[in-house]
Amino acid sequence: MPHIIIPIQHQSAPTLKYDPGLARAAAELKGGREIRDRDWDQFDWAAVRQRTLDRKKMKNLDFDREFDTPGHYDPAISMLRRVENDPSAWVDENLELYESNREKAKRQHLPGQERWAEEHEKERMVNVLYASEVLRKLRAAGVDAREEEHRDARIWLNDWTRHGLVGVNAWVSPVAMDEAGYLEELAHVSTQRQKDLLFENYMACREGRKVRRTLTSLQDPGPEWSIMRFDEYGVATKEKYRGWRTAMLVLIVAEILTEEEVDKAFGRPIGEAGSWYRQQLKVYRQIKVGRPI
Repeated sequence: MPHIIIPIQHQSAPTLKYDPGLARAAAELKGGREIRDRDWDQFDWAAVRQRTLDRKKMKNLDFDREFDTPGHYDPAISMLRRVENDPSAWVDENLELYESNREKAKRQHLPGQERWAEEHEKERMVNVLYASEVLRKLRAAGVDAREEEHRDARIWLNDWTRHGLVGVNAWVSPVAMDEAGYLEELAHVSTQRQKDLLFENYMACREGRKVRRTLTSLQDPGPEWSIMRFDEYGVATKEKYRGWRTAMLVLIVAEILTEEEVDKAFGRPIGEAGSWYRQQLKVYRQIKVGRPI
């Protein structure tokens, strides 16, 4: 019978799998101590997982040098090595980088922000008042300031507080809006609260009435002058304490209160702490009469 040769590309073989029974039978045929002394559990485990173990073997058997393989870069490890090898140079470099960042951050500093520096906090943390006391002083000066909303009130407080701040509301003229503008704005709002406010503004325009609006807030209790927080580069981030003078300034610029009414209620601001307040009032007066700043 002639030999039949099957080309290799047409040859096939079953997938080879480890069979524990066949392995033990083969060991018995060999005889000797192999069948008795072999740890068959370990042998079975290694046989089944041999390909996986081969794939996970470290290419560099020296673990301490494993990170030296080409193509690997870890910034944290690189920095650690720099610190270990030359700590003084690393410190000098970071100090230079810090000073460079501080210099760049000066462009974000507020004009005259030295007044809010930590050494001036004590002189600004004065005349601490609760929100109810602020309203009482305004009422004594003839301003209709109330704890709750009223159609005749000039200002009143929100019925909620957040982070120690309570909102100050007032009746203001609505934003001019016709039907086309209302529909266009309505297409851009997403929450029901925004839709309600937009509808209220639109109806107030049609009916010729004012709308309620939160204009500023009072810390409850809060000092006379605001105190700011700064980051490590001296850039103001937010208020540490909201001064009630800041709230009064907002209400004056919004033309809810007058400068005279505030002075009657609290007295004229004096001292270095009130310099920024007086400066902002001067700018407001110049803008109001149309003079250049």
